[in-house]
Amino acid sequence: MAITTYAQLKTATANWLDRTDLTDRIPEFIELAEANFNRVIRQPDMITKNDSYSIAGQYTTLPTDTLEIIRIVVDADPVITLEYLTPEELSERRATLSGTGKPYFFTIIGGSSNQLEVLRSPDQTYTSSIVYYTRIAALVNDSDTNWLLTDHPDIYLFGTLVEAEPYLKNDERVALWSTRLNTALSALRLQGERELYSGASLQMRARVLG
Repeated sequence: MAITTYAQLKTATANWLDRTDLTDRIPEFIELAEANFNRVIRQPDMITKNDSYSIAGQYTTLPTDTLEIIRIVVDADPVITLEYLTPEELSERRATLSGTGKPYFFTIIGGSSNQLEVLRSPDQTYTSSIVYYTRIAALVNDSDTNWLLTDHPDIYLFGTLVEAEPYLKNDERVALWSTRLNTALSALRLQGERELYSGASLQMRARVLG
């Protein structure tokens, strides 16, 4: 059967598990799989850009779907690409770089606040371009889908099946499902690298977790 929607994913998972007592647990398995996907997957499909992001103070709330910052460019004259510092480094630098002005550095204050902190504190509102990885849209309603389920239903299926392991208890199928998942994730990672670098020699790039 095709696996293109949340409902079809739940049905396929039940079929592969061949269990009738896990219907209420399958949505939980899917949610756990999605949490893992957001930790390990970074693909071009997840990259978005906001050219109207305003930085008006020391702290600015990030978009709610922010997973990881790639680049922040401030629309100044000349334009400024903010340099990432760890929260500790930014705090130390702030002790010697006081006052307000154009921001040159940033860090991420994670947790529930999920805020951008800049240095120096801006002396005005700066329109900026922010490029970042978005979270994979969670499946909630039966008709829901997203890019990962549409293009890579095997990753969703095997990821969900692996999360059922605590209920399956020493089911020999889990090792096979885990292998299939890791193989598919590796192939996806290589595909993403090809799309990002278009055949050019790969270069390491700093990324900032949100």
